[in-house]
Amino acid sequence: MKVIIAGGGTGGHVFPAISIAEEILKRNAENKVLFVGTEKGLERKLLSKRDYPIEFISSRGIKGKGFIESFRSIASALKGLLDSLRILKRYKPDLVLGVGGYVSGPVVLAASLLSIPTAICEQNSVPGITNRVLSRFVKRVFASFEDNVRFFPQKKTIVVGNPVRNKILINKEYSQEQNGFTILVFGGSQGSHKLNLIVPRAFGTLRRNDVFLIHQTGEEDLEDVKRAYEWYEVPADVLPFIEDIGAVYKSANLVIGRAGAGTVAEITALGKPAILVPYPFATYNHQLENAKVLEKAGAAILIEEKDAAPERLSDILKDLLNKDKLKEMGHRAKILGKPYAAQRIVDEIDRLTGVS
Repeated sequence: MKVIIAGGGTGGHVFPAISIAEEILKRNAENKVLFVGTEKGLERKLLSKRDYPIEFISSRGIKGKGFIESFRSIASALKGLLDSLRILKRYKPDLVLGVGGYVSGPVVLAASLLSIPTAICEQNSVPGITNRVLSRFVKRVFASFEDNVRFFPQKKTIVVGNPVRNKILINKEYSQEQNGFTILVFGGSQGSHKLNLIVPRAFGTLRRNDVFLIHQTGEEDLEDVKRAYEWYEVPADVLPFIEDIGAVYKSANLVIGRAGAGTVAEITALGKPAILVPYPFATYNHQLENAKVLEKAGAAILIEEKDAAPERLSDILKDLLNKDKLKEMGHRAKILGKPYAAQRIVDEIDRLTGVS
């Protein structure tokens, strides 16, 4: 079986794609996966480390741009459609799967024009325009939330969850020795400037000697965050990027982070309590909607960015750093989790391609 996985731009699109690819290749050594992305997306960096084959097409976003930029984006998408047709005719896949991001549109649409079976994954509680349009053409829609179903044709939509990488689900403890609470601060694959500003100050105000932080900052704020923790005498490992995120998740008693689809999938699959500060400029404000799902279930505390002052976070932490409360929140998160999403998606891919 040969599958093309199209999508990217952010880790929230690329990491679920990697999870699905892992499952496809694990099932049969003769299976093949080709990724299609854009030169500017995070997929080049992430996939090159894992030796996955990837080809690039032209594609840009359209929503929220002026006339000239919108025209350029449409022209880029048309070129991307032609690029996609050439790749599909050469590779001859049995199925094309779109995992989100602008690049998935031209590739999935081209596959539909060539009568190649297609499917899409929707990671967020509120889908973007690309997936809403593509849902009319594809054979199957894989949704992460029950709320997704209302946006798509119900007969072809299956709620499976958002795939989580195996290395996150099965991993060893973080090597750093700590006592008391371990807290992961994780603002997505590139860090969060807002969290980098408020979290060190919040723990400086809190002054708990039984708390250890592991904080992913991204490259730009790394040294400033290190200095802030040193100034407040808060023990912390400060890293630009956490390679072994699975081990850190396993050790964490609490996660403080954004509410991207990948983060939500990971903390629910692992049953981790969280304080979520959604990125307010996400398309359709989908991070806020993602966080509301967890807040409603009692699995997370939601703080909107406009309210995310160090003092506010410190007050929440004073009440929250109680192992019984965290245990209950983690239990509620686990109920929402769908750790077998990748397996369910590949089961359906097998059916669509006639493998099973």
